[in-house]
Amino acid sequence: MKPLFLFLLMFFTYTAFSQISPALKAGIGYPYILFNDENIAPDFHTLKSFPMLAVEKPIPVEIRLKKRLSINPGIAYYFYKEHELKGDKTEGRDFKLNQHTINGYVKLLYQAKFAFPSEGFVYAGGIGGMHLITKTTGTKTVYGLTSEIPKLTVDVNENGKPFFDMFYYGLVAGLQPNARKFNAVKVSFEVSWLPGFISYIDPIPLEEITEDTTVPYTYSDVGQIQFSVFLGFRKR
Repeated sequence: MKPLFLFLLMFFTYTAFSQISPALKAGIGYPYILFNDENIAPDFHTLKSFPMLAVEKPIPVEIRLKKRLSINPGIAYYFYKEHELKGDKTEGRDFKLNQHTINGYVKLLYQAKFAFPSEGFVYAGGIGGMHLITKTTGTKTVYGLTSEIPKLTVDVNENGKPFFDMFYYGLVAGLQPNARKFNAVKVSFEVSWLPGFISYIDPIPLEEITEDTTVPYTYSDVGQIQFSVFLGFRKR
């Protein structure tokens, strides 16, 4: 009788816990880029972010009945516009680029449920990801190459690895407000900090290159704070 009681207790505990995390989550977010343009006018270098899309699968893990973990593997799409203008039409460059990435990630989250009978909870943890597919499109215009070629514009359609580092990591925190226990869709709000999401290459100006310069470019890490809204779909 005791083994049957323990089995039923574990079963109902797992069932109650599995209702906390949805079976699937789909979200949209806005990445706020932590980028400061230090160029002096009329030179500038800007990065503009657009809403991201993500889908993830929560996998609940039970620890000591009251402590709950969730492992959330997912996939996300990001899009940025980059514009760099340096020099002038006599000697300079004008790059207008679109940066795309499809990346896979995993969140490791600790969930703290509100007091019974509320179905709401807060969560926090870490995130690690990898850029799987990257693409850079747009145009690059260079002025003053030679007297015969005062202006050269080329179309860009290449791998985006110079803009995105291969791996990224960060911190995540979120809230799923109280909702009816049997609601098919539940909303959650999330904020994340990704300190090195972008790692683009910044070429050194030709006039600053000397015989001691070993690499004619530098890497600049750019982080972002992301605000997201997820819809969680529970199993019926």
